[in-house]
Amino acid sequence: MTSSCPAISFKICQFLADHMQHLAEQYCMLTPPRCCLALLDLRLLSSLIEQPDTPAHLLSPGENALFQRFRLDKRRLEWLGGRVAAKHCIHQLLAPDASPSLFHQYSILSNTHGGPRLEQTTCQDVALSISHSRGYAAAVACRSGSCGIDVQYLTPKLAAVADRFTHEDELDLISPLSAPLTRLGLIWTAKEAVKKCLLADHPSFLGRIRLTWIEHDQKSSLWTAQCRISQPAVMAATVRIAEMDNHLVACATGDAHA
Repeated sequence: MTSSCPAISFKICQFLADHMQHLAEQYCMLTPPRCCLALLDLRLLSSLIEQPDTPAHLLSPGENALFQRFRLDKRRLEWLGGRVAAKHCIHQLLAPDASPSLFHQYSILSNTHGGPRLEQTTCQDVALSISHSRGYAAAVACRSGSCGIDVQYLTPKLAAVADRFTHEDELDLISPLSAPLTRLGLIWTAKEAVKKCLLADHPSFLGRIRLTWIEHDQKSSLWTAQCRISQPAVMAATVRIAEMDNHLVACATGDAHA
């Protein structure tokens, strides 16, 4: 990685990095010290993506080749936002005191299970997770162990599919004073984050994860939940969840060999 970059690249990287760092500081309670979190308001990236050279400043050649295949504007924006958020996490994890690097020097492609993987061989120990939903992209990176992140807009669609991912005993764990969509969103994001953290190679997961405990700290506005995984081995995971602009953001971290 080099510390120099053309003026336009530096300005784009600095602008996005400053925004993501500001949001990450607000939600730093979601992750332990060994991990880095990034949240990106996609409206900021939407204005930049109109400039034809922007993807080249943010993506590696391999990523850019994949990006150019996307035709839907929504898909292009969310995919690019997820990569930018993940690269910010990696930069903060590996070179926190350096000025924003050229994001295109990091290359994040997919592993055999479709999850994000940092291509540089010297950084193979970095675990990554990416999510996006209705105007936000989120990412988390850890130097050791595993991690999973989920951001979810509180849409009424959650109620329409509630029987696919939740049970009455799980809903009973959450105060009935909470809004119905919030209760469903807490369960959904917790399970999604745990799945990405510990069951990344298992496509079918909803029936394997159960919410067993959840607590809300009103002072910090942070939810802390525990989930139990029944297969392929009995495991437990802790998830931290926060509310953000009609979204919920959940982060799970754990031992990759649990």
